[in-house]
This record gives sequence, structure tokens and C-alpha cells, in this order.
Amino acid sequence: MYRLIAFDMDGTLLDSRKTISKENLAAIHEARLAGKDVAVCTGRPVAELLPYEKDFDDIRYLVTACGALLYDRVEHRILKRHTLDSAITPALLSAIAQEDIMPQALIGGASYVQKDDLSRMDHYHMGIYTSLYAQCATPVDDMAAFLQEHSGEFEKVNLYHATTEGRERTRKRLSLLPVDLTNAEASSLEVSIPGVTKGSGLLDLAKALGIPKEQVIGVGDADNDIPMLKDAGLGLCMGNGADRAKEAADEVLPTNDDNGCAFAIRKYLLSE
Repeated sequence: MYRLIAFDMDGTLLDSRKTISKENLAAIHEARLAGKDVAVCTGRPVAELLPYEKDFDDIRYLVTACGALLYDRVEHRILKRHTLDSAITPALLSAIAQEDIMPQALIGGASYVQKDDLSRMDHYHMGIYTSLYAQCATPVDDMAAFLQEHSGEFEKVNLYHATTEGRERTRKRLSLLPVDLTNAEASSLEVSIPGVTKGSGLLDLAKALGIPKEQVIGVGDADNDIPMLKDAGLGLCMGNGADRAKEAADEVLPTNDDNGCAFAIRKYLLSE
């Protein structure tokens, strides 16, 4: 039987209003009472999950930054961490200078962004996250200098572009670097560590808990969830998910606005 289920956040556990429904919270509680483990597996850093702390009473483990950092909420400590090679920094800075980009660096579970960009997030198609970033991100005056100073410390770098055309140009400029590049949101590009994915992070957590991959469920909706959907014993895609994610999954669930996560828990995790 399945023992661990991991949910992506945006587009999965969070509905279109960026909230976790009462039905999903009730199902998560049922899972914990049954002795099952429920985790979050997200591209967000730990800092961007703090607004949901009150909803995480039944969730101990966080797989963040697309698998680069594992965090234990109970013991308040990092269990495992991977960082990008410092050798990529010059090319990364060059690419940022050539396009209209809002860079975000994830370091040690924290989020760092250019102070001036926080008032222009609509311009980068990230307006829905404005209040979240105002609450959780650490602003810096000069992002280029910050990236240079902290080279080799990033779990992940997100590049929020003003246009999808700009994103594709950046992708070409960075294509020869030893990084994984993934499209996300409307026009953002995630720069991640090669081989470190939501899937590898989820399996790292399962190993730490002594749970074989065959007893692990991964639930997501987007392209960056595909490794998790493939690596888990059972991969489930939300009904609102991207076509490629649906193709990679074993089953398709109801949407994030129709309590698809609660459906997954009750049908697959709690069924005997």
C-alpha cells in the first residue's frame, strides 16, 4: 500500500485563489491519522511556504526548490541541500543583462529579489504573487552584485521574463551550461541543478523515511512536476494540468478547484 504522498503547491494543492481548501486539509488530516506521510514538493523556497504554516499542521516534510533542499518543519532544519556550480554565474549574469528579467535566487531556503522589481511584478506576469513576495522575499539593492557575491550558493535561480520570446532567447544563451532549464509560470525560466528534480528530491525524502519508491505517490500539474510523476510509484496529474504532465502521469485527477488532492488521498493513499 502507498505510505507517502507529495503534492506540488501552485496549481495542485493550492486552488486558483492560492488557498488550500477545507476539503483538502480534512483529507490530509485523515491521512496523518491513518499513519501516512504527506509532504509538499514544490519549486518554491521554504520562505514562500511560511504563509501556509497554519495549514501545515499535518505536513512535516518540505521538498523545495525543485528537489534541491529538503526541510523538516518539526525540527526546523535542512535535511539535504544541493547548489548550482559557481562556474555558471558569469553566463547567467550576461543573460540577465541582455533581457528584461526579474531574477530570483533561492539560498538556504530564503528568496532574494531586486528591490525595485517588487513593485513591477505584473510586468513579469507574476502579479498574483505580489503580496507573497512582499511578505516573504528578501529585497536586495543590486541583484547582479548579489548573484556575483553569492555565486555557488544558489539552490535554484528563477528568471521571470517580460515576454515569452525573451525567455526563449535566454534559454538559447544558457543551453550549453551544466544546468537544467524548465519553463514555468507564464514566461519564467527555472535554472536548476542537473539531475536534481522534484522527482529526485521526493525519492531522497522517501529514502530518509525508509519508504520504497513503489509506495510513494507524486501529484502535480506542470512541466517541472514531470520527473516527480515519473519517479514516484504512482504519478497523478491534476485535471487542470499541462498536457505533457497529463501524458507523464498514471492517472488524471479532478482540478485544483475541485479538491483533486483530497480525491487523490482518499482514492489512492487511504484505499486498502
